[in-house]
Amino acid sequence: MFSLIAKLTITDYLNYKDPKVRESYGVLSSVVCIFCNILLGSFKVLFGVFTSSIAIQTDGLNNFSDVASNLASLVAFKTSSKHPDNDHPYGHGRIEYVVGLCISLTIIIVGFFAFKESIEKIINPQTLYFSEAACVALIISIIVKLWMSYFNQDVAKKIDSGTLMAVSKDSLNDVFSTCAALLSLIISLFTDLPIDGCLGVLVSCVVLKAGFESFQDTLDPLLGKAPDQAFVREVEEYIMSFEQAKGIHDLMLHDYGPGSRYLTLHVEVDATSDIMEAHEAIDQIERNILEKYHILTTIHMDPIDFQDENLSLMREIVLSIVQKLNPSYTIHDFRMVSGPNHTNLIFDVLIPASDDINHVLLKQQITTKLHESGYAYYTVIQVDHSFF
Repeated sequence: MFSLIAKLTITDYLNYKDPKVRESYGVLSSVVCIFCNILLGSFKVLFGVFTSSIAIQTDGLNNFSDVASNLASLVAFKTSSKHPDNDHPYGHGRIEYVVGLCISLTIIIVGFFAFKESIEKIINPQTLYFSEAACVALIISIIVKLWMSYFNQDVAKKIDSGTLMAVSKDSLNDVFSTCAALLSLIISLFTDLPIDGCLGVLVSCVVLKAGFESFQDTLDPLLGKAPDQAFVREVEEYIMSFEQAKGIHDLMLHDYGPGSRYLTLHVEVDATSDIMEAHEAIDQIERNILEKYHILTTIHMDPIDFQDENLSLMREIVLSIVQKLNPSYTIHDFRMVSGPNHTNLIFDVLIPASDDINHVLLKQQITTKLHESGYAYYTVIQVDHSFF
């Protein structure tokens, strides 16, 4: 149904990478959720009061809290698409992450109060009154919430939205809560035990767990989460498909929100090639990445002399030394600078982000191994950590 609505209301609805299309999907999803949550919340609060079920009433109030979350996501999608300004030169895309964080906090708060009220229900149980009408309403709620969770998850994956993914998880939590409320009503026909409160404790724990997981998922991009390695490899392979690109290093991907990503990297080119042709090729790569991946790219061009046999030999020798110390280490920006008394080997060593080896010690090890191999060169080494 949602796909049909999107097809009828969104121009070029299959072009998910387009900022306007993406905004339209986010707004449409938020509006649909607001309508569904108001409807469900009203029904469940009404039937919860009628049956004296704290589980149903809490579930209904949770739907109304979801309306606030949906309004926040609606504002986020409208705000994140605003054009960059003097105070926010990288755009407003991260507002989606902030809103996703707020939705996650809302889930945690609701879970906490549900847990508190459930404990009170266990201590001071109240009689539940079975109602077929209430059961029907809860079953309808389960079906609607499952649908809401599905379409929010589907849209979140299509437009790469952490906010909608948090909304999807919230809807799935509502399904668990409503199932517990329904089960409480049915079990009340056979026992006077405080099943309502016990199931409420169980469901609130599930909600709290989902809330903390969602909080972590939305916090990571704000803290600078490493980019997806499969995506990085895809971009690297695409760049290396160009004839002029001989190597890549120092790649950094900065995420300022969906549709606002910036890529910087160094691309090695043959130092003997025509500099204007190489520069034009680099410019073409930047334009193609923007068109293909919607990422604004800045490339630093590193000229490498591949014709110097001695330089190539020493590069291979140093690389071998470095990788014997750790196979995950690599080198780049390798140069030989000759002077009247000695020759400097100048290069960078790239190590994993989590590697805590002492940089001074690493430099000494490399230099010692080089001298032991019979090459009395001076070394000028810079140690870099990978960003992913």
